[in-house]
Amino acid sequence: MLKKILSSICAVTIVSVATYASQAEAIPTQYYYDGETPTNLARGGNIAKTYPNSILRMKPAGHSNTSKYKAVGYVQNYNGFNGGKTMGSGTVIDDYTILTNAHVIDNQYGKATAPRNLRFYMNRDGGYIPYMFTVKKIRKIKNTDLALLYTNKKLSTYVRPMAFASEREINSLKKGTPLYSVGYPYYASYEGSRRYWYRAIFLTYTTNKKELMMKDKIRGGNSGSPLVNSKFRMFGVRTYGERVDGYDENKWAKYELGGSIALKGAVRQEIVKYKY
Repeated sequence: MLKKILSSICAVTIVSVATYASQAEAIPTQYYYDGETPTNLARGGNIAKTYPNSILRMKPAGHSNTSKYKAVGYVQNYNGFNGGKTMGSGTVIDDYTILTNAHVIDNQYGKATAPRNLRFYMNRDGGYIPYMFTVKKIRKIKNTDLALLYTNKKLSTYVRPMAFASEREINSLKKGTPLYSVGYPYYASYEGSRRYWYRAIFLTYTTNKKELMMKDKIRGGNSGSPLVNSKFRMFGVRTYGERVDGYDENKWAKYELGGSIALKGAVRQEIVKYKY
């Protein structure tokens, strides 16, 4: 049931870099997003509009080698949804494991691309590329838009993997709580290669309790970026939004409504089981 084509095209936050243009491309996806149902769009949107957009923040993150966001990187897919080069974001979560959205690593047939088509540029910031890792294996997480990438080199030699918040913390999120991220928005620089820092606001859970509805400037290229608290513990993975190309895609887009997959329940259990 969870793996179905949405009746309307969902604006997920991957972006094509083969035919770089002034706007992201909303793509059809095999993944189900509870936050894209009319009920949840209305619930989240009505809360989002009570907060001014000025409460959000987005600014260049830079590339400090001591940054708590060093584990975040640029994911390049040379055989993406368009049959060519696409990109997204990802996070180191264990010695050899990167967490990202599954749609970031999918090919044009909705299947995981071959590992040889992927590169992970950790802590990249434009032309500053301190690390490049090749991928040896991919594992999709069941019934959700997440995937684990396993690298040939030991990532933890170069960075401390980002830890998850406890399920109790995630389940206890209150409306209005700020959460933070670093990701790679395509429109801010050539091929989305510059790192940007974000402050977003938690609004509510979706009705199935598996997604965080956020007031968040999610843009094309941010797919797979972590959503963390002030202690840099991961609560979710930024996945989709109503304004990924910077334009209003529906009546809720002007309130910067977006969705992130929560790192809890069966999804968390599978990630913990298979990361290493």
